[in-house]
Amino acid sequence: MTQMAEPASGSPGHARHPRDPLAGKDGKRIPVLKSMRRRFFSPLPAGCAALVALAMLLGGCANTATVGSTNPDPWEPFNRVVYGFNDTVDRAALRPVASGYRKILPLAARRTVGNFFNNLRLPTTIINDLLQGKPDQARSDFERLVINTTLGLLGGFDVAASLGWPLHKEDYGQTLAVWGVPSGPYLVLPFLGPSTARDALGELPGAYYTDPLTSLENPTATLLRYSLRAIDARANLLDLDPILQQQLDPYLFLREAYLQKRRAEILESEAPLVDSVIDIEKELFND
Repeated sequence: MTQMAEPASGSPGHARHPRDPLAGKDGKRIPVLKSMRRRFFSPLPAGCAALVALAMLLGGCANTATVGSTNPDPWEPFNRVVYGFNDTVDRAALRPVASGYRKILPLAARRTVGNFFNNLRLPTTIINDLLQGKPDQARSDFERLVINTTLGLLGGFDVAASLGWPLHKEDYGQTLAVWGVPSGPYLVLPFLGPSTARDALGELPGAYYTDPLTSLENPTATLLRYSLRAIDARANLLDLDPILQQQLDPYLFLREAYLQKRRAEILESEAPLVDSVIDIEKELFND
């Protein structure tokens, strides 16, 4: 590709190249990734803009407080108190109920319950597929939702998996990460467990708008639905209890496990966008 010489810094053409779609106000070239994000994700709706701004504020405060440090847990004293509370609730109520649930229901029945809840999460996944710029995955997840809701009897049976539609899980925390919002400090939430400032903020739109389990008109039914999902999820984790009990510091073990898991999920969410940007840059610059 033949490269054209740039005009001198003092010439009028240097201020802004009218034919360069990637030129900024100062005439400098905007990186392709930033230009794509501006094109597809901006301007944001008022609610989303406030959400992103608050998440960046939380992340920025954490980064300012830990300049020159790699400490992901500046709120550790508070988090350990909440962790102790959650552990007490788990020992007193959740773990015994989950153990009874596992003894009463056979594996096939528990798998049906798990499939049902996975199917209910798909609307949130589809929305975040689109927000992350993955229309093909959104279409695949929508088809999966239709197949399992109809042929799979409201999602109780994962018919789509046997037909070649894989299960994806995307959430608003991952979307905020793809948009460049920093994670902020590690945070332990009452009853919910490990999170970060960004992921905690990302729970709000899912809980109030896109989760079919939520009914603002009937909070009692909502509580019962979430309780059943929590019991089913806890029953699936009972086999990991011996591993946690062997740790010298279970809090530290859970923190590192959660942060590594979220990094892997976020990198997987960013991969298609990054790969497409690299391909576009190669085509543009013949690299």
